[in-house]
Amino acid sequence: MVPTPNQPQLLPPSTEQVYSGLAEAPLVVPPQLVQYYMRKSGQGPILYNISADDRECNEDMRLTQVVSLAAQRFLATVLNDAMQHHKMKRASGVKAMKEAGLDPKDKRRLLRTDDLAQALQEYGITLRNPPYYVDAKDQAAGARR
Repeated sequence: MVPTPNQPQLLPPSTEQVYSGLAEAPLVVPPQLVQYYMRKSGQGPILYNISADDRECNEDMRLTQVVSLAAQRFLATVLNDAMQHHKMKRASGVKAMKEAGLDPKDKRRLLRTDDLAQALQEYGITLRNPPYYVDAKDQAAGARR
């Protein structure tokens, strides 16, 4: 059934459930940031303004909230994968930890760039150091010369 211009299009029940849950979902990625990148990618202007304390879910806000939740899910997955890489390094032994530049006595969990790069590589994103960035290993090698 094709909706007429005067009749709104009906959404499937599962979509309505997602939309009803949007009002309660906490947004970690700010809507303004999502709107900026949506406009930059060619999604078109989104003509509404949201303040920090105005969290009501209206028709215009739904797409931004769905994209924000998807970005939040992606970030959580990548950070979880990076943590798994870090834990595998810590479990590999003292010699391997020293080669990786970790202190075996330090028990803190740190988000390191190399762990993040490995996690992002699984999703097809290559993380490279800028040309002006100098690694600690490169500095040590340069000092020995």
